Amino acid sequence: MENFYTSYTKIIENKTYYFVKKYLIFPEFTDVSPVLENYGMHTDFNKACSIAQINDPQVRKHLLNEAEGTIQHAKVIDLNIANFAGKSATS
Repeated sequence: MENFYTSYTKIIENKTYYFVKKYLIFPEFTDVSPVLENYGMHTDFNKACSIAQINDPQVRKHLLNEAEGTIQHAKVIDLNIANFAGKSATS
């Protein structure tokens, strides 16, 4: 029996929530799917881990890096108004 962990983020009502999940894996059985043991969801990553009963600092660090890799950041693109062919709202 082994443990497997996943984490990701999701923006809900303009707040970033952390989702962490702890699974049990039985490698000795080939046709058995992982079993969800615990999960946590919170705006604070450490609280989400506490809810999911994930206490190992190394595992938490790895999960935080994994979760922050899923955050999609907005990209700001400057527009050159002189060359912009669209119509403005006031025209």
